[in-house]
Amino acid sequence: MAIVRHLQEQYQAFENVFLVPYPKDTVDITVDLRDNRRQIIASLTHTVAPGDILIRTIGAESHTPYETIQPAADPEHCIHIAYVAEGYTESQMDSFIEDCKTANEALFAHEPFKTLRSKFNIIAVKSPSHDSGTSEPSKGIWKNTALHSNFDTFYSDRYLTTLHLKDLHNWLAGTPYEHIIVLVNTDKYGGGGILNSYNLSMTKHSLFKPVVVHEFGHSFAGLGDEYAYGYEQIPMYPHDIEPWEPNLTTLVNFDSKWKDMVKKGTKIPTTFNETEKKMEKWNIGAYEPAGYSMHGVYRPFPDCRMRTNQNPEFCPVCRRAITRLIDFYTEKN
Repeated sequence: MAIVRHLQEQYQAFENVFLVPYPKDTVDITVDLRDNRRQIIASLTHTVAPGDILIRTIGAESHTPYETIQPAADPEHCIHIAYVAEGYTESQMDSFIEDCKTANEALFAHEPFKTLRSKFNIIAVKSPSHDSGTSEPSKGIWKNTALHSNFDTFYSDRYLTTLHLKDLHNWLAGTPYEHIIVLVNTDKYGGGGILNSYNLSMTKHSLFKPVVVHEFGHSFAGLGDEYAYGYEQIPMYPHDIEPWEPNLTTLVNFDSKWKDMVKKGTKIPTTFNETEKKMEKWNIGAYEPAGYSMHGVYRPFPDCRMRTNQNPEFCPVCRRAITRLIDFYTEKN
């Protein structure tokens, strides 16, 4: 007897929020969802009419209390970052502010943020939670928090995220922000970062400072992970497609990446021997592994903040990518 299984595709919807300039007239906004081969797999067009009576204006009359952590030198030409409290009760807001200051000093200890610090305006948004901490589904722990964050995203124990992005932006309504750092009141290791959306980090773990900086590399600059799983290959980057992340390459279009920073005579792909490691004689090249893959995806430097928590700084290629983005946001012409 033959048993036939009918495979049924499952579709799930994920909430998202996009920040766009408020239009002066009616506009159509199209959002395309692409796969890892840059092919469009879904598309949505939404018409925005400024006079639409169903557009809810919030934040104009009142907003979530916030504290300025760091004012920019020029408030008209700066980058606005908002720290947001998650899993902090009203009585724990002093702890949240201290955690914001810790994260901020960690971030601006790294170049190029250190040199360009005056170009950032930083606030701490005091969004209170009913419960302290965050949800851990694998342990059956569910908390009622401001953003309903949780570990075990996509069944990964340390992947800490929130899917309630509308709530996140509602908490921020009426405050100055372009980039978001969510601080989660938990001692369990974990975090996550999504380009142009938010990054999220635990605060009560010993690795809080390197993790929040690493995740900001994702959410702010679009930097990719430079490590790989030896026991688990995630096919995120097809080897015949050049990754869009500025610090990853498959060498399909190396000219578009950091080829101009490679010293003449450096072999591509590049190996890193033990003698060089002991001498810390590090050169820009194209090193495996990277991008979760053991082979076929390359990083620019032997080590970097985007590779390990132990490395104390961003590599030269990542620093250049961050600098270019800061200049893009703050240029005056």
